[in-house]
Amino acid sequence: MARLKPGTDLLTGLKELAEANGIKAAYIPVIIGGVDKAVIEVAKPSKESPVGVVAKKIELTGPIAICGAQGMICELEDGSIEPHLHISFVDSNGHTHGGHLEAGTAPVTTTADVIMQEVLEVKFGRGFDEDVGTRLFFPSAG
Repeated sequence: MARLKPGTDLLTGLKELAEANGIKAAYIPVIIGGVDKAVIEVAKPSKESPVGVVAKKIELTGPIAICGAQGMICELEDGSIEPHLHISFVDSNGHTHGGHLEAGTAPVTTTADVIMQEVLEVKFGRGFDEDVGTRLFFPSAG
């Protein structure tokens, strides 16, 4: 468990937390706190896509509270760490928004309290899936 400080980008903070603790695979069941703004990706129907959807980016301005978040810490082929997070927010009007959080877009307001659970003997990888046409989660035996 850790607390990310004001101004820290949420995904950068998760990456730094994993790196500081030597974590290469983990799941993130809970984040409580808030951010000043964020960009999320949601699915948009598309007849041109092989899977029927494409990513649509939505920019949120805040402050916005984090209602829930779940994700994972993945190790890429080059050994670098990449967090992947799906998140729900509530804005100052009480409207909820959720989707895949874009890196570098969500600076913490006051705090973000994180629970990160390391997973041993498993590799949480990410890579491009040609059938779907996007980067996906690829778990494997560690």
